[in-house]
Amino acid sequence: MSGDDITYSTATDLVKMLAGGRISATELLEENLARMRKVNPKINAVVALDEDGARKAARRADESRAGGGALGPLHGLSMTIKDTFEVVGMTATCGLEELRDYRPAADAASVARLRRAGAIFFGKTNLPPAAADHQSCNPLFGLTRNPWNSERTVGGSSGEAAAALAAGMTPLELGSDIGGSIRVPAHFCGVYGHKPSYGIVPLAGHIPPPPGHLSQPQLAVAGPLARSAFDLELLLDIVTDVPELKQTAFCFALRPARHDDLRDFRVAVWNDASAYPLDGAYAAAIDALVEDLRQLDVKIDRVARPAIDPALSFRTYMQTLFGIIGVGFPPPLRDAIVANGKAAPDGSYPRMVADAVSQTYAEFAAAAEQREHLFRAWRDFFTRYDVLLCPITPTVAFPHDVARLDMAAQFERRILVNGKATPYMDNLMWPGLVTVANLPATVIPTRRYVEGLPSGVQIVGPYLEDRTTIKFAQLVERELGGFTPPPL
Repeated sequence: MSGDDITYSTATDLVKMLAGGRISATELLEENLARMRKVNPKINAVVALDEDGARKAARRADESRAGGGALGPLHGLSMTIKDTFEVVGMTATCGLEELRDYRPAADAASVARLRRAGAIFFGKTNLPPAAADHQSCNPLFGLTRNPWNSERTVGGSSGEAAAALAAGMTPLELGSDIGGSIRVPAHFCGVYGHKPSYGIVPLAGHIPPPPGHLSQPQLAVAGPLARSAFDLELLLDIVTDVPELKQTAFCFALRPARHDDLRDFRVAVWNDASAYPLDGAYAAAIDALVEDLRQLDVKIDRVARPAIDPALSFRTYMQTLFGIIGVGFPPPLRDAIVANGKAAPDGSYPRMVADAVSQTYAEFAAAAEQREHLFRAWRDFFTRYDVLLCPITPTVAFPHDVARLDMAAQFERRILVNGKATPYMDNLMWPGLVTVANLPATVIPTRRYVEGLPSGVQIVGPYLEDRTTIKFAQLVERELGGFTPPPL
């Protein structure tokens, strides 16, 4: 097969090609590497390589296939992986100078499962420092550029993973998400992504928290990015697992999707700026997709909402999020954030973050109680609806703004929403709506473009019913079409 034949093939199709002998693991790897060498200089998505290790693994995969016997579901599939995950044979920097030379002795839990399934890792993809921004730029590896427009961001923190997929350098990626870090890049780069329900994918070996940390932070998840909704399920099935210390007594399987026909889904749509900022052109792209669904006789409700206060939900999210990540701030940074933020007005982002970073345990527990109420409100909502479609950020991919990469810069940056300068951290609102409630969300392209840039929508579903949102995405892909390559 030629490189052109496989550059934008789905992982599902490539696995079938490998199994049928239409391409070998070695040939696929070399095609991935050739594509990377061709387009990566324009994008800077892949920032670390283990070519020798990958070639040895590909040869072993080919030998194993020739020898017969049981093979894993990804046997011989080469792929990249986000530089938050520990992978033997490559550094794991998380974009931090202090981890420049850190080489893990063992794979992260999800990486190990993918490797046992037959995946071959040849490269690491870029990210913001500490995976803490919606732009992928760090002092170690520089800026990753959007393959649709080099002057626009790829998103973060899995932005480089989405860019590598969109540019045809890899067929599959594993990302992580606590502030939209799978969903925002998928939206900005025109690919698919899935933020799983909290707790179904072990995070051991993910940075942050620092190497060697054993506990899994609240809110944080790991999940797939791909060029097809069918590939999302392929990877999710492999990495889903019971946490290590519960494996002696617990097992679980995600329940089947609620429906197999688009017309059976009860679909709510939340696509207005009444609660969170939303650019009109992006909203129109989502509306066009919704109209496509209506033409397919899908049942649509544009006014249904869960019984929550969106403002309170967001405050609870911010208190929880920065209560978690603030623990990892170096003391001088933490002290500066608190001192400057306490002097800022109530309701401002510097004040919200300062309050979250300095909160007492009693305050953190109160937020946990508030989240329990959110969990139940969403559970009740999903007794009447199967999925909710909503935006992912206020806009499509915005211009790079990386003159400064410190936390204070995020307080000062602005994005344009309907031509008006809006706080940069408003980018957390739509993702936080989902994250704070531990819900699954699948991102699909709307197949509409704003300023020549792709736009996505998140399909939100009930807790632990990840197959419902993925199935809806698969059915939409089958009916309306899916990924479109950028004009590289």
